[in-house]
Amino acid sequence: MNGEKAICHLVSNGVLLSAPQFDIGQIAESGQCFRIQSLPDGSFLAITGQHFVKIDCQSNGGYVFRCTWEDFRDVWLAYFDLSEDYGVYQRQMADDLFLIEAIQRGGGIRILRQDLWEMVVTFVISQRNNIPRIRSAVECLCQNFGTQLGEVAGHEIYSFPTAEQLRGKDLACASLGYREKYVKELCNYQPDFWIGLAAQDDNEAKKTLLDLNGVGEKVANCVMLFGLHRMDSYPRDVWINRLIDDIYHGDFDPSKYAGYAGYVQQIQFFHYRQIAKGVEA
Repeated sequence: MNGEKAICHLVSNGVLLSAPQFDIGQIAESGQCFRIQSLPDGSFLAITGQHFVKIDCQSNGGYVFRCTWEDFRDVWLAYFDLSEDYGVYQRQMADDLFLIEAIQRGGGIRILRQDLWEMVVTFVISQRNNIPRIRSAVECLCQNFGTQLGEVAGHEIYSFPTAEQLRGKDLACASLGYREKYVKELCNYQPDFWIGLAAQDDNEAKKTLLDLNGVGEKVANCVMLFGLHRMDSYPRDVWINRLIDDIYHGDFDPSKYAGYAGYVQQIQFFHYRQIAKGVEA
């Protein structure tokens, strides 16, 4: 919680990142993304758009991004929100014991700047679903309809499919159930629609999302936070509702954390789920 910003510099095998509020393992398990995965050698693979990177974990807490400086600067710096000092947010939570504990357990989480189209589709898929099944469905769509980008450790990498790549296709391989019709409807929207959505203010953007078939309050808030980076969004699902009842006796006002309520939600969610799993802090 010292408020230092991320430090990165070029090394022989990629870009070395040192950031006090960055933990790729915590981010991968935070529930906000479905295309960051651990590899057998202890490293991680992250995929967004037409880009992917292998991230090696160093014993001193640093990370080596196996990519060029240009890719790191143009893609991953923004994707992981590394220009933002999350220590500023953390220091403003000092009056809440549960949040202090949440920072100790999940203070390496950052709110990713993810692709809007991908977030809408994946969070529609996420409804009444668990994380392993969501990941499986997303990877099925990528492998069957996305573009092959390369290979890491024998693992073929595919992009998340565009609306054009999915339009008119049989999506049965992904076992989407009732969600399939909603995904197919989303494919009918043209790129200009999503560009326009991203330009709207918070109230307009949320209303536009709620007008989409298959998008309810929770999905809209997830897309606002993870696809549009609207940090005042505070998604509420079964876990968060249970947490608010259990920890705050039903009385928690996210507006107290204006400008970073979504970050508060993420570390609350991560910490509470780890407690429920019986994982030691």
